[in-house]
Amino acid sequence: MGAVGADEAVAAPGLRIAVDFYAAKAEELQLRQAALEDELATLRSELARVSGTRDQLADVLAELLVGQSQEDPAEPGPTAAEESGPGVAEEPSSVPPSEPAPPRRSAGRRGAQSGEVMQAVLMVLVTAGRPMRVREITEAIGRPASGKEGRAPQETTRSTCKRLVQQGKAVEGPVGVFAIARSGEPSAEGAA
Repeated sequence: MGAVGADEAVAAPGLRIAVDFYAAKAEELQLRQAALEDELATLRSELARVSGTRDQLADVLAELLVGQSQEDPAEPGPTAAEESGPGVAEEPSSVPPSEPAPPRRSAGRRGAQSGEVMQAVLMVLVTAGRPMRVREITEAIGRPASGKEGRAPQETTRSTCKRLVQQGKAVEGPVGVFAIARSGEPSAEGAA
């Protein structure tokens, strides 16, 4: 038994060194975690700022593209103000006039969001230069496209693409694949 007690006395300083080592390592990792959390907060702030700028630029681009297509004499059609009816703002309506408007969650925000999504989808289709699947479009506008959280954004994108087809701004073919409508190209409204 005496030998075991002697071994414990020899092992105690080694264990003390190990405890001190891991205590220092834990403190170092906590400091690193705090630094990373600060960096993450900074990145989130910068992402919000950059996303806002991107959205503003996308809005301007979409307005320019919509303005160009309305001025094109080869594509005669009603202006956004004529589509939405008298006394309504000149922004294009996200719901065709024959359908009732969906209930709004907050004063005007849902309509603004729908318009932003439509403009973003239109910009993606214009800049892509090729037909795109709904999932690709959803990812390109910065919304989740996989898992449970991706179902609603994909359906929103799909319905937005269908509305663009109905308006003659996009074409669908094959089903679920959308592209920007070119001059003289049929809008494939039957597929919508």
